[in-house]
Amino acid sequence: MTTSYFTIMMNNLEHMQIETVAAAESGVEESAVSNGKWKAMDCNRFLYVMEGSGKLETEQHSETLVPGMLALILTGTSHSIEANPGSSLKLKWVHFKTSFGDREWYNSLRLPIGIPAMQGEAASLMDKVIRGAAEDSLTSRMRCKAAILELISLYLDGIQPLTVISEGIPSQDMEKINAVIRYIDEHLADNITVDELSKLIFLHPNYFIVFFKSMMGCSPIQYVNLRRMEMARSMLLQPECNVSDVAGRIGMKIYYFSRMFKKHTGMTPSQYRKMGAGMPGSSEVLV
Repeated sequence: MTTSYFTIMMNNLEHMQIETVAAAESGVEESAVSNGKWKAMDCNRFLYVMEGSGKLETEQHSETLVPGMLALILTGTSHSIEANPGSSLKLKWVHFKTSFGDREWYNSLRLPIGIPAMQGEAASLMDKVIRGAAEDSLTSRMRCKAAILELISLYLDGIQPLTVISEGIPSQDMEKINAVIRYIDEHLADNITVDELSKLIFLHPNYFIVFFKSMMGCSPIQYVNLRRMEMARSMLLQPECNVSDVAGRIGMKIYYFSRMFKKHTGMTPSQYRKMGAGMPGSSEVLV
C-alpha cells in the first residue's frame, strides 16, 4: 500500500493551495497558544520550539516539546500545549489553510505530529512567514506561501521512512482508491471511462468523481491523462522508443498525443526525446 500513500500525497501536494492565516512567536501563557486548554482550529498549525520544554497532546498522541522540534497539527485536531513545571516554553507558530478537497485524506496517513528539525532552517522559514504575514504586499503573500511549502517539505523529509506512515490496516477509502489507482496504471493503453472506474468500487459515477477528487486532488480523467504524460516522458527518454511507440503504449493517436504532450511540457514529444538524448540541436526546444 506504500505506493498508494505516496501517490495520494504527491498528487495532493502538487494541487495544494495555501492561505496564510497568521504567524508570530509567543509563550504558552499568551492567548495565541493553548496554555494547557484543549482546542481545535479550522486551520493547520506549524509550531517550532525555540526555548524551554513542555508537552503537546492530542486525543491519540502525546509529544514532548524540546528546542528545535517542528510540529504539525492538522485542521480540526483537538490538542493542548503546556510548559513543563519550572520551564518557560517559547514558540514560533504559523497558522495556514490548505485546499485538498472535501475529505481530510491526510488523517488516513497517520502522520506524526512532531519531528526533530534542523534548527537553523526551520527557524529561518518560520521567520520568513512571520515577517511576510505582517506585511501587505503582492510579494509578501507569495513569500509566505513559498516558505510554508518549504516547511512542509522539511516536515515530510523528517518522516522516516515512508512505510512507517502506511503501517496498520488501511481505511476503506484507502482500499478503494488503491484499487482505482492500480487499475488505471494497468490500463493506461485502454479507453478508461468514469463509469468503468466507478464500478470497481461500487459507487455511482457522480459520487465517484467527488470521492476521487477529494482523495487525489484532481478529477479521474485529469489523473489518467497525468499518468499517461508521466509514462510518456519516461518512455521518450529510452532510445528504443519512438514517438509512435509511446503514443500506442498509452492508447493515444499520435496527433492528439503530441498536442497534449506539448501542452503539458511546453515541448513536442520529438523535442523532448532529443533533449533527453543530448543530441545536437537540443537547444531548439527552448525556442
